[in-house]
Amino acid sequence: MNYFVAAQLIAFFLLVDTRPDDEWHYPTPGSNGIISEPETWGGQCDNGRRQSPIDLTQAAAVRGEFAPFQFNNYKLPIRQAQLVNTGHSVQVNNADPAVSVQGGGLPGRFVLDQMHFHWGSEHTIGGVRYGLELHLVHHDARYPTLGDAVAARNGVAVLGVLFHVSAQPNMHVALILDTAKDVRMEVGKGAPLKGKLSPYNLLPQNRTAYFRYEGSLTTPACAEAVLWTVFTESIGVSLEQVEQFKAIHDQTGQELVNNFRSLQPLNARALVYATEWDQLGRGPASLCQPRLLTVLAALLLSAKALLR
Repeated sequence: MNYFVAAQLIAFFLLVDTRPDDEWHYPTPGSNGIISEPETWGGQCDNGRRQSPIDLTQAAAVRGEFAPFQFNNYKLPIRQAQLVNTGHSVQVNNADPAVSVQGGGLPGRFVLDQMHFHWGSEHTIGGVRYGLELHLVHHDARYPTLGDAVAARNGVAVLGVLFHVSAQPNMHVALILDTAKDVRMEVGKGAPLKGKLSPYNLLPQNRTAYFRYEGSLTTPACAEAVLWTVFTESIGVSLEQVEQFKAIHDQTGQELVNNFRSLQPLNARALVYATEWDQLGRGPASLCQPRLLTVLAALLLSAKALLR
């Protein structure tokens, strides 16, 4: 892909990330750190019935079993990777259509367009919010662009990765933050990543346990076109790294202290909790296998006792 096409794609992704205009913003938390008023973005953001993010709980979910995910070219470094300050996040764009995901219950192959961060997390699990949330945004390969896919039901697939605060910094997040220093005060400015970044390195080790539901983009115009996957296993990131994201400036020139949308109602949607189940379908393999081993051990001990 030539530089002209790549530049066009980057410009397009910026438009997608800031629609319908640059005037919308996240509510500012009070002196106690609590956001007292929800966003008032209008349109489908306020009136939609399948909006995101939501609180994820197993109590509200039904069991799901899907084929394993297949991450195509995810282990390769993103070619000509650019990091951009969109005014609402920092975003890494991908222009290689070979980087894609399929399986995991997705209705086809989805091409990676971009990935961006939210601080703190947008989704919560059992009411618990995490330090960061990464969104890997893909469009259905049957559509030529992300813009076309947004107009279709489930034309977009987003993988959500949660980051918990730990004592050790995350080396892959460190690469993004190191580059973000060059763009943090200028909205729309892009800079080449200061190292190689593979999307695979930003996925949790356990990719078989996740929540799945039909939702929306979490920024205006909140298009209800997203098939969401939020992994339950989180990745570590240091508190200092979380704080560094807050130094990014928005379109008003102020520090972007937080960029997560308030939780939305589940309404009548189905929430699916998918995990690795044993072949007999009696429950999670991680729970059934130890029990099976215990039973086998008891049988062996009984057999030895009978032979004595």
